[in-house]
Amino acid sequence: MLSCDLWEYADPSAPISNRAPETYLTLAAAETLYSRIESVQQKTDPVTGESYLDTSWIYTVDEEPNPDYLWDTLSNAFTTITTSKQRLNWWGEDSDGHVVGYRYRWNVDDGWTFTTKESGLFFLPLKTDMDVFTFQVAAVDNDSLIDSTTAKVVIPVRNSAPKIGFRYRSNPLVNDPGDTNFTFPTRTFVWDIEDEDGIETVPDIFYAVDDTCTTCWHQLDAALNSSVTVTGLEPGPHIFYAKARDIAGAESNTIQFPDPDDLSTANHWEVMPVLGKTLLVDDFPQDRYNRAQEWYKSILDTLAEDGDYSVWEIGDKLPYSNADINANLNYFDKILWYTAYTGPETYSEAGANIANFLANGGNLFLNTAELKDTTLAWFPIDSAYTLNPSGRLLKGTELHAQWDSSFDLSLSKLIAIRVRAFEIDSTNAPYVKSLYKLQEPGDTYSWLGMPNVCAINQFRVNSTTLSGKAVFMTLPLHNGSEPLMEGTGSASRFISYLWREEFQP
Repeated sequence: MLSCDLWEYADPSAPISNRAPETYLTLAAAETLYSRIESVQQKTDPVTGESYLDTSWIYTVDEEPNPDYLWDTLSNAFTTITTSKQRLNWWGEDSDGHVVGYRYRWNVDDGWTFTTKESGLFFLPLKTDMDVFTFQVAAVDNDSLIDSTTAKVVIPVRNSAPKIGFRYRSNPLVNDPGDTNFTFPTRTFVWDIEDEDGIETVPDIFYAVDDTCTTCWHQLDAALNSSVTVTGLEPGPHIFYAKARDIAGAESNTIQFPDPDDLSTANHWEVMPVLGKTLLVDDFPQDRYNRAQEWYKSILDTLAEDGDYSVWEIGDKLPYSNADINANLNYFDKILWYTAYTGPETYSEAGANIANFLANGGNLFLNTAELKDTTLAWFPIDSAYTLNPSGRLLKGTELHAQWDSSFDLSLSKLIAIRVRAFEIDSTNAPYVKSLYKLQEPGDTYSWLGMPNVCAINQFRVNSTTLSGKAVFMTLPLHNGSEPLMEGTGSASRFISYLWREEFQP
């Protein structure tokens, strides 16, 4: 008889029992955690004013610690004390199938969470200066079996105090810290928060004005507020303070404006009163002796109600916050805004704020020496072009008033910069019309016809609602040394006409 043993194999039909998967964490440790009280301090809650005891702990993982330390009965303690922001990685292996997901939980969780991911970024809810958290994770295989011996790590976490600072350029930069930052009674302060535990652990911002007494602080939700607009400030000097507090009660540094230690910002802050209903906006920073400002003020002295009006010197930059720009404009009914003869100006950056002011019923005369942008949100310009490529507009050049020839003007001084004329967008007629056009060129100039250099627009909130008026002029009335249109007629008489006629309700 022949034997077939050579070709016989074990019977593979015998069943093999399913095995649960195994789970692994990238963090591993096997020390015992010990602790002792370092100090106990009595503190006062800045909001409620209640006193409480704040206990500070010291933790160690020494094998034979000082007898003053207590054994915390924690196993698998991670040796490095870290922040509450934790990134963990895990994986699983299954000898008879494959892993389909994981169940994980922290000791502070109510139950298990299922995920197919193999990593996670967690923010641990610190409520004390020092705390200990346990993370467990178990793999789940394709047979719905779960690893009964979860991978676990114990993480001691020391709270990191938050940091707060004013956002860059939110307080105006200066060359001389001895300067004063002048504002009207509205001022916005903007900050940024940092915390090694994650800014999610910082729920509270506190701010105060002038005094940091226990009851002087106002509380804000840090998740919803990265700024505060302080209104109704009394005229005079002020100081603004701010600080942050995290969920464990740790407070940040206290910042203040003005800050005598900050040499990049003004060391004085002064609130100006709102005087009258007229605002003169000085957008001419290179006029260091304010000669143009004094000339405009001499006109407003005779026009403003009861002689009261306010002056806003913008300087090199507009306020950081739109809320402040809107407030500065909307304190008033009429605005005379003049820009630089040479140097930078800011009116184009305030286009949305000017439109808001006009929509609220305000009236504006803006006199600029340079038209950089024809897409103004508050004035319908179709196109613009340079009048004098040579950079010279000669004395005696005439401006013809389109509503009354008795208001004709002529240049009393040479304009020695390039200026532009503009065409009105005719689709806005009859709400916009020309006020001044230049003389025909004759043999002196190369333009065609009579270029438009000043127009008035009745601002439309929508197709049926009209609001304030805007007058826009692209020939400068003053060069920083002397007025330029005191030849035939007077520019001051033109401004008087706007205030007493066009800008009346």
